[in-house]
Amino acid sequence: MDSVVATLGTEPQVVTIALDALLRRGYPISEVAVIHTRPSALGDALRRLRDEEQHYARRTPPVRFRYVPVREGRHYPTDIVSEQDAALLLRVLYREVASQKRAKRRVHLCIAGGRKVMAAYGMAVAQLLLDEKDCVWHLLSPPELLRTRQMHADGAVLVPVPVLRWSLLPSTLSELLVWDDPYRAIQRQQQVSEGLRRRLLQDFWRELTPAEQRVLVALVRGGGSNEELAQALGRSPKTVANQLQSIYEKYRAWTGLPEGRRVRERLIADLLPHLDALSKDAQIALGTATHADDQAPV
Repeated sequence: MDSVVATLGTEPQVVTIALDALLRRGYPISEVAVIHTRPSALGDALRRLRDEEQHYARRTPPVRFRYVPVREGRHYPTDIVSEQDAALLLRVLYREVASQKRAKRRVHLCIAGGRKVMAAYGMAVAQLLLDEKDCVWHLLSPPELLRTRQMHADGAVLVPVPVLRWSLLPSTLSELLVWDDPYRAIQRQQQVSEGLRRRLLQDFWRELTPAEQRVLVALVRGGGSNEELAQALGRSPKTVANQLQSIYEKYRAWTGLPEGRRVRERLIADLLPHLDALSKDAQIALGTATHADDQAPV
């Protein structure tokens, strides 16, 4: 079954109109988890939502509403106005979505309700936890629909929001679901992502000849023109130019960059944080020629 996780502000109709649109699309939704701040700040929004519960309970299958306060101990903000409030919001959103994912439910994250910060932190959680089966939705509502405050109405458009999902990295989602703290999950994701990046760079590095590796070390560490690199390496400018061209072609193939795009600056930025480890692994000594094509300048 599917679950909706929806943020709530003072306009509860964004929740019901989005839910109606999802049901019309045939999604088998059985639960709506409503993320909300202290009720006193929401006017009659919670009451109006609760008044709609019987309408959805009569459906087949019925849809159950569950209310998830942005609360931790005595910290129960009326609005998200501080860094502490925002951190609490992130933890509540993360734990709710993680709970749904552990239960093997498809998640529809609706971020139209409440403050913009709710949408922003909702997207952060989506990047961490949602996979290709889950969806993030936003509701485009004409001004007159908001003025009428109808809980069920036509005229609004539910649109999917594209998400760059970190959870699609190998093994990441199962690891992230171990944590209840989103900040620890983010730290772990960064470690996994960095490890994957290093392995990919090692694959690219191994595609280079030893002579190309030495040219690349000189380029990344010192920069300079082809002539300056040639002088530092004791090679001819033509040899260095040919080797750089070969490096760039291999880098384009590795990254998927189209022909005609300049790669020099991006290549340097990619390699610089990892160059010491790569060159140490390959036992590259700048200025030491050990390969046949490092001999007399061409």
